[in-house]
Amino acid sequence: MININSIVGNIRNDDKLNAKYQVMLDNRRAEVVRVSRMEAERIRMRKTSDKGNDIAIELPQNSRLRNGDVLLSSADRIIVVEITPERVAVVSLKNMRDNHLFETAVRIGHTIGNLHRPIRLEDNKIFVPIQADSELDLLRNLFGHIGEHVEVSSTIIVFEPEEGTSVHEH
Repeated sequence: MININSIVGNIRNDDKLNAKYQVMLDNRRAEVVRVSRMEAERIRMRKTSDKGNDIAIELPQNSRLRNGDVLLSSADRIIVVEITPERVAVVSLKNMRDNHLFETAVRIGHTIGNLHRPIRLEDNKIFVPIQADSELDLLRNLFGHIGEHVEVSSTIIVFEPEEGTSVHEH
């Protein structure tokens, strides 16, 4: 069993770790530990890497795993976290005129806030994790009164919440 007590860094924002990961990947010495977004918020867990190694993770309080986190970096191996993609609703604005912008923004914020879900803001879109089509229908219904200004669709992505927006889910 491999015991992990801290995160070494992240291949997405550390060029040296990324380069090492690419070399290890090419030499088949890179391992991946796949976790869901919900698991990534836990500080203790036991997982199996894609190479079959048993990994015990025990991180400091208030830690969370992120896509690309390096759990172990040694001369003969590197172990990287991969957050599994999940389905999300994508809320975007359409047909906006300045006089509707404020009202639409407030109503979107209020509606999504009442859902008690984490969000991700990217490319002028709001991403909200969902489980089923019925949640898309719910969002469309909740935005009904501003429907001409809001488009709701879905996609599958690696969802990482905005810092400070991670809230409990119902």
